[in-house]
Amino acid sequence: MASNPNDNQLRRLNPFEGLCLTSKDLLDEQLYHRRNMHRHHLYLHGHGIVQGLQVELEQRGERYVAIIQAGFGITRIGQGVLLAEAAAVPLEVPKQDGEYMFWLFHVETLDDAELRTVFDTNEEREARVREFCAPRLHPVEEDHADAVALCRINVRLGRMVQVLLPVPRAGRQSRAAESYLKPRVVEFIRLSRKVMQNLFRTALVQELDMGVLSFSSALISSEFLLIEEGTTDRVLYRTAGTLISYAHDYYNGLPRTTERISSFAQYVRRVHAELPGSEQSDEVWLKWFDKFERLLQPLTKISEELERTVEAQR
Repeated sequence: MASNPNDNQLRRLNPFEGLCLTSKDLLDEQLYHRRNMHRHHLYLHGHGIVQGLQVELEQRGERYVAIIQAGFGITRIGQGVLLAEAAAVPLEVPKQDGEYMFWLFHVETLDDAELRTVFDTNEEREARVREFCAPRLHPVEEDHADAVALCRINVRLGRMVQVLLPVPRAGRQSRAAESYLKPRVVEFIRLSRKVMQNLFRTALVQELDMGVLSFSSALISSEFLLIEEGTTDRVLYRTAGTLISYAHDYYNGLPRTTERISSFAQYVRRVHAELPGSEQSDEVWLKWFDKFERLLQPLTKISEELERTVEAQR
């Protein structure tokens, strides 16, 4: 039973002695409480995955199966959706190539196990509504307000591949769903600190002061920030942007070391030049984050090269 949680004209039943109740009165009473709960969900927690609901796409022979972990989410109209136990969902490969979104829908149906006789007749009708959830795959351009987005899946030439891009998340619980973005930011911090430590062991870099200090302080501060579980995507975007700003200043002031580091400094300059403003939308930040993530591969190679070539300071 869909409702609009943004409807400001809520109405509740006003009972009085002698009121003749109808089925619509009882439905209106339920609707009032449900809309209040929907508002609570949306304005306090937002919409998206609150906890769990991680998806892993498996190929079993010629078939694909999506393994969904137990969890809870909130739809865009504020309806809570609970998957009490992990589920394995067989997926049919869509005939048309493209990107699809895997959703968990809130579903309501009349319960034919609860039949009651209609007064003064022989007719029987369902006296209960059963609520549950159901996963479905739809083209990514479709929007479904009565469902929670779980993950993106790319379909090409009869094959299905899970796309690791963030989906809306809600809540601030300690066990809240972690973002796909977080491991990338954490890895950038780890590799950058490793590179800095090895470069500092060379006489050429020991004389640097403020650039090194600023970048090192930013890395340490970001590590502390990301200790908390359930960090929002917005915070992760801004953290990555801040790190790139400090990395840009650090590598620009770095004396000439290796060709690989010089090439990496050019990559950092390009990524820094396209850094979105703080007022930009999450969609703009997500496109930029793809460029940030591409820095991890050359940064890994720099770290490995320095491990092999830099001698310990005597």
